[in-house]
Amino acid sequence: MLAKYLITDNAGLDYGLLIYDVGTKVWHIEINPARTWDDTPLSLAIYIRNGIYSLDEKQSLSWVRERLLPPNRQNIHHILREMGISEYDEFAFIRKTRGVSPNDGLFLVDTIQ
Repeated sequence: MLAKYLITDNAGLDYGLLIYDVGTKVWHIEINPARTWDDTPLSLAIYIRNGIYSLDEKQSLSWVRERLLPPNRQNIHHILREMGISEYDEFAFIRKTRGVSPNDGLFLVDTIQ
């Protein structure tokens, strides 16, 4: 099963898709080809600047992890409990937090499966 999320901002702009394969636990990002370096937050613009619109597994996982609390954060087990997450899992965090990061104003919206 694939979970798909639109990468967007408060203006509703489409920056691309974040895709997660639940079976293989692999992340993949497809940046909207209509986006340019000038109109995209830096977290994705760095790829566009290098002509990359399809991020590989490693790049995608790195982007996801930049949006989450690190697993070694102090008191992470308390935070997990408060969020209703039984163990540290990037997918569970993304679903709960919608990938909100104070660094770029982007967040995730579930797409219709």
